[in-house]
This record gives sequence, C-alpha cells and structure tokens, in this order.
Amino acid sequence: MARPFTLIVLLSAHLCLHVVVTQDEDSHINTQLLSSVLDRLTNRTTYDKRLRPRYGEKPVDVGITIHVSSISAVSEVDMDFTLDFYMRQTWQDPRLAFGSLDLGLSKEIDSLTVGVDYLDRLWKPDTFFPNEKKSFFHLATTHNSFLRIEGDGTVYTSQRLTVTATCPMDLKLFPMDSQHCKLEIESYGYETKDIDYYWGKKRTDLEITAVKFDTFQLPQFQPTLYFVNTTKAETSSGKYVRLALEVILVRNMGFYTMNIVIPSILIVTISWVSFWLNREASPARVGLGVTTVLTMTTLITTTNNSMPKVSYVKGLDVFLNFCFVMVFASLLEYAIVSYMNKRLVLRREKRRKAAEQQQRNEMPMFNASPKAANNNSYEMTLMSQNSTPAKSYVQADLYFAGHNSSMNPLMEIPENCDCRTIPMMQHPRLVTDGAHTLWPAPFARPKKASKTCCQRWTPAKIDKLSRYGFPLSFSIFNIVYWLYMKYLSLNSSDKIQENDKWQQIH
Repeated sequence: MARPFTLIVLLSAHLCLHVVVTQDEDSHINTQLLSSVLDRLTNRTTYDKRLRPRYGEKPVDVGITIHVSSISAVSEVDMDFTLDFYMRQTWQDPRLAFGSLDLGLSKEIDSLTVGVDYLDRLWKPDTFFPNEKKSFFHLATTHNSFLRIEGDGTVYTSQRLTVTATCPMDLKLFPMDSQHCKLEIESYGYETKDIDYYWGKKRTDLEITAVKFDTFQLPQFQPTLYFVNTTKAETSSGKYVRLALEVILVRNMGFYTMNIVIPSILIVTISWVSFWLNREASPARVGLGVTTVLTMTTLITTTNNSMPKVSYVKGLDVFLNFCFVMVFASLLEYAIVSYMNKRLVLRREKRRKAAEQQQRNEMPMFNASPKAANNNSYEMTLMSQNSTPAKSYVQADLYFAGHNSSMNPLMEIPENCDCRTIPMMQHPRLVTDGAHTLWPAPFARPKKASKTCCQRWTPAKIDKLSRYGFPLSFSIFNIVYWLYMKYLSLNSSDKIQENDKWQQIH
C-alpha cells in the first residue's frame, strides 16, 4: 500500500511543478521586443519631437493636475510664497500609439511605464510659470518624475517641483490681513491655436477636483480657501491659455500679539508710573520717560525692519505710533509740570520778598530820649513819610498852635511806663475829595486778582489728571482700534467668499 501512495504523491508534485513553470513562461515579457517598440515609436524617420502632435490641425489638449504637499514659506519683504507640489500633465500623441503588441502573452499591454530619460526623446508642452521667481526639480535620490504611455498614445508625466512665485500683498490691515496668492501656468511659446490647457485629467473632470492639498501648517499663516480658473493672456507675441491656482492665506495673530502688541502695552503702562512719583524726583521721572521712549523706538524699528518699505500706513503702524505718542506725552507731561513747578516756586519767592518790602511802616508814639536829662517828659512827634500821602501832614507844632495853647507837645510819661509796650501806629490810606482835601480812606477787603490759566492749572492738578486721563484715553483707543480692525478683516473675508467657486482647503 505504501508504494502506490508514494507514486501518487510524486505524480502530483510533478504536475504542479509543470503548471508553475508553464505560467512563468507565459508571464515572461520579451524586453528586447519592448525596446525595439520604444525605438520604433521615436524613430526619427517617423517621429520628430520638434513638431507638436497633429501639427496644423486642432490644438493639443493638455490637462494639468496639482497635488500641493506644502507651502513652505511666505515672505512679506520679498512679496512671494513658496510651494512644494507634484504637477501632472497629460496629452495625447497619436504617433506614440502602440496598440496591441505580441509580447508572448495571452493578454494585451495597456500602458508602458518607462524611465524619465525617455521623455527627452518625446515632444512635450513647454509649460512654465509666468509669476515664478525661482524653481527647481527634486533630484534625491533620482530625478523625481515618471513617464507613462498609454496604448492610444496618451502620455502622462509627473514631476515634483518647488516654485517660488510672486505674491503682491496688501498690508493695510496687517497683522489682521488675508493675502491672496496665486500660481500661474502657461505655455511659453505655443499659442491658443497650438495648445489648450485645462484643469483635470480629462476634459469632463470638474476643475476644482484638479487640485489637492496635503495637511500642513504654516508658522504665520493658515491656508483657508483655494480657487482655480482659466483665462487667456494676451502679449505682444500672441494669445495664450493661462491656468491659475489662487490660495487665500489668513495671518495668525499669535506671534505679533506676544512679541509686539503686549510688550507695547506694557511699555506704555510703565510710562504712567512717573505720574505717581514726586515732582522733585527729576532723575527718576526723566530716566523713566527717556527709557520708555527709547524702548518704544527700538520696538518700532525692529518691527519695520522685518516688513517691506511700503508707502501707505499699515494697521500695526497706527498702534505702534500711538503707543509712541503716549510714552512721549508722558515725558512731555513731566517737562510741563517741572516748568510750572519752577514758575510756581519763583512766584512764591517773589511774593515773599514783596511782602517783606511792604511790611507795615510803624513808629513809636514817643521819642526814645527825654526832652531834658532831669525830666521824665518825652517828645511826641507825628509821623511823616515822604513816600506816602501823609507828607501833607502838618508839623506837630503847627497842629498844637492851632488848638489849645495849653497843650504841650511834651507829654509827661509816668516813671513806671514802659514805652516798648505802647502800641504802634500806622498811617491811614488817604484819598482826596472834590476840594482836594485829604481824608482817610474807608477800610475794605482788598479785591482778589482773577486767576489766569496757568494759575488755575497747578502741577499737582496736572499730575492728578494725567493719572486717570492717560489710562482712560489709551483704553478707549485700544477698544476702538481692535474692534475696527476686526470689522475690516471680516469685511474683507466676506467679499472674497462671495464667489461660490472658492473651496475649503481642509
């Protein structure tokens, strides 16, 4: 029983091996025949790569699809952006149709995928980027491109490119702006009668499906929308079909908030500390004011160095310059307070000296020396001043001569009288009547002089007003500024989205 079973197993194994060898022989492709076919397709006697397909007939339809892997850089200074993408082109060249070839297989070959070197032997569209600044192919580890030829002569090519294209930017709303960048594709030499570009792999494909985006992030921008369109560009050399891929990049505020906005607000806030310092502390207040002004100047200069030198006012310029005005006004406020304080001190000193000069001119009622050495009588003298109206006073002897003759200008003072305790007498203010007679003027409260503007605003009041006025005005400015900027930013985005053809990137 063992021998028949062993024989059956050996026969089965032999049959299986014969089938496998037969299938391998059937699947073997005659590469020499393929090489001869490829050589025949590009034989110079029948194929001239200098001439486009169907030369003199209808234009060649060239389909374009793009797969964007990343947007690696956006530069405001250079006004450009850089894309890394795969660009695939397809067109039909009837001269390359190989049909059904007898390659030793029972089935037909639908397409031939060959090395990219073979592309140098074929006609290809002279596609270029009109708004390109610089570009290059990727060569690691080999040239990143492929070539596929269909049986009906349809050619597919794919190339990995990095293109830096121009992107004119409007920075009026910076840093809450949205930039509109585009990549244009066009034939360099073939006019519309020779090449007709379109978006997609086939004419029937939707244009919007011709572009795909990988998931990627940018440090300062967020790609939000994209749009493809087809236009015709007219130049002095002719009319050309132009494809355009447009992308909306919305700026992220995080970097500018942390590095510019918040430091500027803190610098302005620090400048207000001088309002609480003593007015006499000149080194502290001047040093604080000058430091904040110089710091704000440095911040403005650093920010503008990283931006293009545009002729219009950017949104951030308004904020930074207002912050600079605030810190400069804080320094100027102390200059005004210091000047007024100095004027006030000089005015007080002047009033003090004037008060000393206008002290009451008082004289004792009695002379300090007696009339005679052995007599306790003292001589009474009436006061007389040359600088006052009292100079019209008569002398004492005339006064007493016109009255009782018994009155003697020499009065006897008791022995126990201390003349230093006798009150002093002051000349009255004299006025004249119609008869030119001098009379004592009535006593009245002197009129107060009206206060001027400088007397009304004292240094203390200015400091007190600045403590509340500066923070209030800066807060109102920030509320109005940021709300208005947000409104303009949303309004700009709404205008872009009015076109229904815009599509979300992610």
